[in-house]
Amino acid sequence: MNTLQQDPFEGGRKLPVMEEFYTLQGEGYNMGSAAYFIRIGGCDVGCSWCDTKQSWDATLFPPVSVDDVIKNAAQSPGKTVVVTGGEPSRYPLEYLTQQLHNSGIKAMVET
Repeated sequence: MNTLQQDPFEGGRKLPVMEEFYTLQGEGYNMGSAAYFIRIGGCDVGCSWCDTKQSWDATLFPPVSVDDVIKNAAQSPGKTVVVTGGEPSRYPLEYLTQQLHNSGIKAMVET
């Protein structure tokens, strides 16, 4: 990265969050479990079966403070967070997942 360019994600302290919400996990091994979902905007894969194509354009979702998102997740009844997208692996998630862990919240990432 050019040293003159600024990191819009501040090393993962900000992310382009499309939405966040509490619900029950609807699929897979953890189906029926309480979870707080964090949907991150931006995808460069473009799977034909994607059910959230509106998440693909990251420019529609300005980066927000991850600390605020973590506070919201900590207030939800579930102690599991599912980070999904878009394509969350495009972004630095270490800060988010470490802070969730420090708060006693399990983090799962769906790509």
